[in-house]
Amino acid sequence: MCPPMTVTTPADGGQPATDRRNYRLGLLNGIAFGIGEVISSPSLVLSLLVRQLGGSIALVGLMPVIQNVGYLLPQLLVAGRVQAQPYRLPLYRRAGVIRLLAQCAFIGATLAAAVVPHQWALALIIACYVVFNFGGGVTTLSFQEVVAKVIPLRRRGAFFGTRQLVGGLVAFVIGGTFVRWLLGEHAPLAFPYNFALLGALSLVGFTIGIASFGMVREPPSHVTAAHRDVRDIVRRAPQILRDSRDYRLFIAARILVRSGQIAEPFYIIYATEVLGLSPGVAGVLVATWALAAALSNVVWGRVADRHGNRRLLLLAGSLMMLAPVLMVLIPLVAQPATPPALLTGALALVALCSGAGNDGVMIAAMTYLIEVSPEAERATYLGVANTILGIGAFLPLLGSGMIVTFGYQATFGVGAILAITAVVVLTRLREPRQLSGGTR
Repeated sequence: MCPPMTVTTPADGGQPATDRRNYRLGLLNGIAFGIGEVISSPSLVLSLLVRQLGGSIALVGLMPVIQNVGYLLPQLLVAGRVQAQPYRLPLYRRAGVIRLLAQCAFIGATLAAAVVPHQWALALIIACYVVFNFGGGVTTLSFQEVVAKVIPLRRRGAFFGTRQLVGGLVAFVIGGTFVRWLLGEHAPLAFPYNFALLGALSLVGFTIGIASFGMVREPPSHVTAAHRDVRDIVRRAPQILRDSRDYRLFIAARILVRSGQIAEPFYIIYATEVLGLSPGVAGVLVATWALAAALSNVVWGRVADRHGNRRLLLLAGSLMMLAPVLMVLIPLVAQPATPPALLTGALALVALCSGAGNDGVMIAAMTYLIEVSPEAERATYLGVANTILGIGAFLPLLGSGMIVTFGYQATFGVGAILAITAVVVLTRLREPRQLSGGTR
């Protein structure tokens, strides 16, 4: 059992040693996980792996869908159980072990591609990736609940910003370097051993991340709700959506933000198969994405803590909007005589907007949702919102169908329109910290 503690921040004077320890463990969790996720990016690295194993465009679109759906849909299944428990970390630890075992199996399946038919290896890889990410759905809900307990409201922006700043810088140095080295024209390892080594490096990051957060000293919840099964939560969901205007608008905006990314998994495929660039360009894009995401957090954390998460959502959402808009323009100027360095630079600008915008939206979205959810039913509110978002996460599959039917440029255009619409909806959100009473 973990002893109760007062919630203060590491920046405050005289804070308990437990609080400082929890804060540092939370930072280490974000830094290590950031490295692992960059090295195995579904929109870049895994997309190339799927294509080299003979996977279709539809399978390329499926990889980020698995990631997003896995992180979001299972939360409804465990929300009722989580909110009735005084401690959330035991569930996090158990699901974390399952995720690490799935990543080990993923590495084995990638190595198996050297000796078994590629379609068999691909099926195993996808199965392992499903287990890993659905385990992430369980750990995410527990993680959010624990963060709400141990990180004060006006320090959450700095907390997430610091995690992503340091994690992004390390990912830029390590992740971008290894991806470019192992997937470039002069890679020291042949396929599939280069991808297996990237998977092993991700495993190191995931192990450190899960172990560090698992050592947080969690205080018991002083406000708990009755256990609800999934049917109770589903029946309650329409009432929750009706009662909370900002909660409802937030979900709509987040679905539109995700919809604007319908073509993102195919940027690297477009770069290599249409523009004719080397697969090593993935390393450049990974490095740019990671560096932009990291450095943007110097601004994002400050905006969230000083001005609120509504403003951060608007700023970061607007930056994300530029990524599909730029992808609309690149095919218009790309010619056979266009220097590869110029095309790489244009794609790097897309990665910059996407990386910085994604990090800002992630910080704002996670903390905004916590702020508009009542404490006693926070797990239910988070579970309902993330499950609805999980349904919307299937949209990249629509992107793959559009590319096959209408081509890349039309798909990029639809993504741009949806991203612009998302920013319009975000302007209608209110800042929870400025509301006094009334409907949330």
